[in-house]
Amino acid sequence: MAALPETPRPADAPERTTFMRRYTLDPALADEFVSFLTKRVIPAREERGFTVESIWLSDGKDELTWFVSRFGDREEFAEAERAWEDSPERAEIFTDAPAYVTGKDLRAVTRLS
Repeated sequence: MAALPETPRPADAPERTTFMRRYTLDPALADEFVSFLTKRVIPAREERGFTVESIWLSDGKDELTWFVSRFGDREEFAEAERAWEDSPERAEIFTDAPAYVTGKDLRAVTRLS
């Protein structure tokens, strides 16, 4: 997972779009899902220009929240997200993967500080 600098974005820096991805999980599969996400999914997404900023797992292991960003506006982010979702690489990664996620909440967010 790539680390982001904690300095404010200069006025002339490219725009960066961030999405929060909150998943409802089967707690019995949470540890396996975290391994799958960090070892298979995130490296593939990072190769496509996405940056994972942070990942949070609830104490009950029934909810995982992560923040993923990419240079560009929301439209460019959505286009890159569609390309990832439709890619043969993603299809291969998820072939035979258990149904780790039972619900999703995906939304654009803005970092305030």
